[in-house]
Amino acid sequence: MIDFFSSSLKGKTFIFRLDPRVKFISLIIIFVSLLLVKHVEYYLFWLFIATITIFSNKIHLKFIARPMRFFVWLFIMTIIFHALFTPGRVVFHFNRIYITFEGIEKGIFFSIRLFLIILFTYLFSLTTNPMDLTDGLSRLFSPLRKLRIPVDDLFIIIHIALRFIPTMSEQSSRILMAQRARGLNFNVKFTERIKHLSSLIIPIILLSIKRANELALALEARWYHPGRKRTSFIKMSLKRIDFSIIAIVLISTGGILFCEILR
Repeated sequence: MIDFFSSSLKGKTFIFRLDPRVKFISLIIIFVSLLLVKHVEYYLFWLFIATITIFSNKIHLKFIARPMRFFVWLFIMTIIFHALFTPGRVVFHFNRIYITFEGIEKGIFFSIRLFLIILFTYLFSLTTNPMDLTDGLSRLFSPLRKLRIPVDDLFIIIHIALRFIPTMSEQSSRILMAQRARGLNFNVKFTERIKHLSSLIIPIILLSIKRANELALALEARWYHPGRKRTSFIKMSLKRIDFSIIAIVLISTGGILFCEILR
């Protein structure tokens, strides 16, 4: 199972020491660049940047290849969809099914875009601690408090949801193994398999309610009150490396967009 926002690595290289706010802003800027450009060579530039980031920070390729295999079907379907429904020069046809050269080219283009978006998102989640991320985002969006938006409470909810993902995944695996040990067989017809799902879904829902109740009691015991201003023991301050990374991302994105406008 792939957990985009619940798994993270620990390291001492620069990307692990970056401020989470800087990484989040850089990710948004890269997304904007990926969505605006219309030539594949600019995508190759960001792919080169991602490759340099992976190897310079000593991130093993297995951490990248493992989740990417879940999206292979998405890339294939993107290419097939565009190849079938994009008009242009026909390279293959069978009855009323036409595959065009422009469709294949467009499908590959969008597949590379999807790949880079997923890759940068996973690098971001892999090198950022969820607690640091939620704390950094709450500080980044702190000006919204003047508009009476409960920023702190919102990001606490997000943090709790992210922490629950691996917990519920582990509980689901335990329940599945326990039901199999009791003789429940899932190697049956599809209709019977659907009926067996109730023996998994009901315990998962009950455990979720139980854990939510325990969490609510723990928050009350620690005098948590929604809406009240709270302090944090995590101190965040921008360093030279943070400003350098933001400058590099802005200059790269600005140069790409300028070249795109000229073309």
